[in-house]
Amino acid sequence: MSTVAVILAADTGEGFSSPKYLTPIDGVAMLRQVVLGSFDWNVQNRVVVIGPDHELVADAIADLSVTVIVDPEWEEGASSPLRAALDHIMRDRQVSNCVIARADQPGVPARVVDALVERAQDSHADAVVPKYRYARGWPVVIGHGLLERLLGLEGDYQLHDVISMHATTIEECHFDELGTQILNTADQVAHRRR
Repeated sequence: MSTVAVILAADTGEGFSSPKYLTPIDGVAMLRQVVLGSFDWNVQNRVVVIGPDHELVADAIADLSVTVIVDPEWEEGASSPLRAALDHIMRDRQVSNCVIARADQPGVPARVVDALVERAQDSHADAVVPKYRYARGWPVVIGHGLLERLLGLEGDYQLHDVISMHATTIEECHFDELGTQILNTADQVAHRRR
């Protein structure tokens, strides 16, 4: 059985004058930085879902060993890019877990992802989520049973809400630190925590 990382990069963010995922973070395009970091995670494959400006965005990771999926329906909301990724990975019957990560969250420590994956493998829970001090965060690990249910979702939603509604078993991994900052707006990039 294998674990696949799905890196979601199919939204425009707010206030960006050029493609959000090409925004440089420490001199490296945001998406490229996240994908490079994922090579330290305990996963066997990586799938990146892109939407707007897909030709430009794909070029930023063209030399990396990842599967790139262009979601033509990305404007539908959060469900569409996730469905596109799950449709692809569910064809491989060896996939038992999926790490769902955000491409606007560069710098997630490998130890965090590895702890989530290990908990998922040990517990066989529908979902494993990180809890940073007092709040749930990203990335999350989804088990095979919940992956099938997520394929039927439509519209815009918060993945944590869907997990709470549809998962039979949810495990939390506790981390005594703040989660890595999500950079969804140009202002957040400009003022990000150092």
